[in-house]
Amino acid sequence: MNEHDEEEEGYRGPADVVVGDRPAVTVQVQLAGNFEPISGRYVWHGRVRTLTDALGPDADLSAGTELQITSPAGTATARITGVDLWGSHLVDGVTPPPFSRV
Repeated sequence: MNEHDEEEEGYRGPADVVVGDRPAVTVQVQLAGNFEPISGRYVWHGRVRTLTDALGPDADLSAGTELQITSPAGTATARITGVDLWGSHLVDGVTPPPFSRV
């Protein structure tokens, strides 16, 4: 296996999520990242589950909304990119990830 065939790093489990000035809510997240050789940088992305249920239907969770994700390994900023078929919010990382990189 060479360096470009490495599996994605990441985190799956509970995380505290803050959107805007709302209080933090604890939800399940699935985050992964990897080095992109074409762009020459580390990118991460993922899924935030039950965010609408946790924050309520009046929360602005539209594409482009930034949120803070805190896992046991740290805090990072992500941007919502959409919603999947199951209602989970898809996110792309803006800052270094909230999980350890190997």
